[in-house]
Amino acid sequence: MGGVISQAMEERATGEGVASLPAERALLEAVRRVMRRPSGWRALVVHVSRLPERRPYHGRIARALLEEAASRVDGQIHALSSGDLLLFCREDARALRGLVAVLERLFPESLVSLWSLENEALNLIAYAAGRLSEATHVSSPASLAEKSPGFGRLLDPPPTPTPDMPPLAALMRRESGIRLARGRMTLAFRNWRLDPAFLARWDAGGTDADPALLRHHLGSLDGDVLAALIAAAGTGLPLDPVPHRAQFSAWAGEAPPPLHLHLSLAGVMAADFLPLASLCRENGVALAVVLAFEEACADPKTLEAARRVIATSGALFALDGIHAETFACAAPAALGPDFLILDLSPALAERSARDVSRLLYPLGGDQIVLRGADDEAALAWGVARGISLFQGRHAAAMAAAARMLACPSAQNCSLGQCITRAAAATPEGRFGCAEPALLDGARPPPEREGGKA
Repeated sequence: MGGVISQAMEERATGEGVASLPAERALLEAVRRVMRRPSGWRALVVHVSRLPERRPYHGRIARALLEEAASRVDGQIHALSSGDLLLFCREDARALRGLVAVLERLFPESLVSLWSLENEALNLIAYAAGRLSEATHVSSPASLAEKSPGFGRLLDPPPTPTPDMPPLAALMRRESGIRLARGRMTLAFRNWRLDPAFLARWDAGGTDADPALLRHHLGSLDGDVLAALIAAAGTGLPLDPVPHRAQFSAWAGEAPPPLHLHLSLAGVMAADFLPLASLCRENGVALAVVLAFEEACADPKTLEAARRVIATSGALFALDGIHAETFACAAPAALGPDFLILDLSPALAERSARDVSRLLYPLGGDQIVLRGADDEAALAWGVARGISLFQGRHAAAMAAAARMLACPSAQNCSLGQCITRAAAATPEGRFGCAEPALLDGARPPPEREGGKA
């Protein structure tokens, strides 16, 4: 977890005016470096900013004490813009007890924290993220806008569709997840999300737009996404969550595959979330809410409230953005999700089946979605480790091949066209498909099947 969260925090800092936050940037760099091998490391923090009647000499006294200790324990001091002071060192806790005792005589005990990074890394990560957030809010938005193209527009409330902005559906990406079990392949779920790459191409900043700002803007669009899905219900359009209820439905009576919808915490708390969840439940469509692991860790209180809303709605809870580095000092499964979306990487591919099972415990292979299944080797790796749910280029190609085997008009299309049309969330993106219901996972009546899947 140290690796993935510190990397995410570093990315966030890069886009939030790190030139004006040298102390916070240096701290994040130190966290990232230390968390690679946290054994033996300790962090001592003096929360000078919390003093109710703070005076300049408070900081000078605390710094003098830390500098004296740093020379003895070969430590590194970080003086943050808030006034807080942090000492990194690799010493036994006993070597720091004298310093802690002196600090607690000069300051209230609640203002002195000593963390062992082997088993208290989350305290440091949460602290560093909080200081970055505070310093960013203090920074001038006008000055940041000058340094980051498109900053001001990305922080503004999302505009209503205009000739300058594409329809909301043009920013959406649909992806199919497949299940491989007992030698058979089935369509497991529909995965819908706002795609940062689509928004980046539209934004004036292009692909150079800051990723943290893009995520912020995408999150601010969640309310519009929920409203759009409710409005599309029963229309048979690509963003129809219940296409089998359309007036001229090509569905053969069964409900479509479950819908995995990526939202921010604010999206879950939005007014339209419960109506959408109720709509899906009443029409027999299973709904899973996918939250970013980074956001879930950054705001535990809102996460707890959002989970209560998800549970009340009858939806499932999934965590996204789980990488091999996440497991360095975190157990995402401990948050109790119904699903984990695991990103395949060379570092993860080196893990043995036993190691993967241990990292994901108590979740089973049918609760893990392996994303990045872009070739047969990736599928084989996942199957060998008991994983049965897959997303990626090869998974999308297998789903398209199955559709074409059953499609009576397949002779007019290529596999690439079928893959592209299935990912489109606009009617224009489906142009040329004679059986659009198949793109949503419908099966044609037996007498119309073009082959066996």
